[in-house]
Amino acid sequence: MKRYTWVDYAKVISICLVISFHTPPRPDGYWGEVVGMLRMPAFFLIAGFLFKAERFATLRSFLYHRSVQLLLPYTSFFFIFYILWLLVGRSLAGSEDMAIHPLIPLWEFVTGNPKTVVAPCWFLCCLFSMQVIYYLLMKYLPRLGVIAIVLLMPFLNCLDNLYSLPWSLAWAFRYMPFYAIPNLFREQILGFAGRKCSVVALLTLVAGMGCMALHHRMDNIWVDTFTEIVGGLLLLPIYILLCKGIAHCHPADSVAEFIGKNTIIILPIQNYIIGVFKIVCIHFYGPVFFEGNYVANILITLAVLLLSVIPILVINRYFPAMIGRGAFFEERLSGNH
Repeated sequence: MKRYTWVDYAKVISICLVISFHTPPRPDGYWGEVVGMLRMPAFFLIAGFLFKAERFATLRSFLYHRSVQLLLPYTSFFFIFYILWLLVGRSLAGSEDMAIHPLIPLWEFVTGNPKTVVAPCWFLCCLFSMQVIYYLLMKYLPRLGVIAIVLLMPFLNCLDNLYSLPWSLAWAFRYMPFYAIPNLFREQILGFAGRKCSVVALLTLVAGMGCMALHHRMDNIWVDTFTEIVGGLLLLPIYILLCKGIAHCHPADSVAEFIGKNTIIILPIQNYIIGVFKIVCIHFYGPVFFEGNYVANILITLAVLLLSVIPILVINRYFPAMIGRGAFFEERLSGNH
């Protein structure tokens, strides 16, 4: 598959936003919601842009490929951190985790709603559910039908509280437009560059921030969902243009490519590295250390990204099967296309 440098930069920015979000203090209110639309939705945009349904001749080959790429890392990281949680994590976390029955994380794992262990991996479960739904839609429905359904999916959560559904289905419904629209309009995204597109991106940015302002103020769940989805989608053109601009200035960046290839490793481990920083900082400076300390947030985000290099190198060199890499999987994945 062709590698796009701007996609690597998009992954770097998004994973930095994810780490920053999990590091106190979090930005609240309107600006927190705007930044939030450039965090996980941007990851879904990247995944949707890169997805090619035509690579998979059958549903079986598709499920095998996605299981290796998503469910294998999910399973590997879950059991590593579950064992660590049983051995030391519960006691370090204190009474809150000690009150959790040891079987509860296993149930969360099976249902695809991890909360106690590797909580950020909800993204992998959500992406798997989302891709299966989207693949079936693309396989059996016309393009206009697919567009209509994916735009209506977020409103399913308005009918009832669906967030207890297994395999993060409610989140898959909510974020489906951010995945499907970039895939359906992939050619337009590829050609999105130049002055005219810059003007368009600025206009959509203003409109998107206006929608997010309404989203921040609305109490009606239907209007709230509409403004969030529309506002989030309108913010993405400027994000794409920004990443393409960086790629134009730096067309070859080994650091961005390295991080871009390994966000699936950074995602589950970053919470635990952040946890160590929290313990150390609170021990020496007290709980007030993080209050309004956005400089600390930035520095810890960069430190977490830097420290993630060690497990990335170890896993890629000695345990590539954990994340579906290595000659064994490459041979079988290429044969299943």
